[in-house]
Amino acid sequence: MTQGMSGGLTANSLTGRAIGMIFFAAFGAGWIVMGLYGAGQLGVVPVLMVAACTMVLLAGAAYLSREAERFPLVAKDPKQGRIFAWVNLVQWIAVGVVAVSFARLHLDNYVVNAITAIVGLHMLPLARLFRYTPHYVSGVAMVVWAVASMWLAPAESLQSVTAIGTGLLLWLSAAATLGLAMARVRRAPVEMACQVCEASWRQDWDSLPALAARVA
Repeated sequence: MTQGMSGGLTANSLTGRAIGMIFFAAFGAGWIVMGLYGAGQLGVVPVLMVAACTMVLLAGAAYLSREAERFPLVAKDPKQGRIFAWVNLVQWIAVGVVAVSFARLHLDNYVVNAITAIVGLHMLPLARLFRYTPHYVSGVAMVVWAVASMWLAPAESLQSVTAIGTGLLLWLSAAATLGLAMARVRRAPVEMACQVCEASWRQDWDSLPALAARVA
């Protein structure tokens, strides 16, 4: 089975989506827990709800990993891995610089907003790197939220509200990744059948001149 005959899906792409979901689910849970703690709402029930939602998303990631076994594995591009590592390194350096500089400038209340914006911005080059348009949507949404929450949330609860919103956006990104991937997986057999028919039609068409020559 070739990549073309699998509707464009590969084991690599589905595994990548699953790994992305794991990161989104885990970091989303971390942001939400941090926000709940800051708001003084970190009780047993909220923690259990966060854990349950996280487990559902992780189960979705496991599903994609299993489905990946049905599709072809293509050679990995080493350059892609290096770029991914550099993008994440720059992100963490930026987070550290912001945390230190904002503290010295007495802008601690806006640290969470700044970090949210950094996380959103770092998704933009990843969207291009992995040719995955939804990352653009998630990245832009997080930057917009980082700015909008400064006007929507009271100063005394800004950090907790921003953190919870950021976590929810990450969870929504994970859910969207699962939904889009499942739709592609379900369409794959139909796309493969269409491609087989097209290939057969092209083969028959290309053989017509030779057939006509033999008849003549």
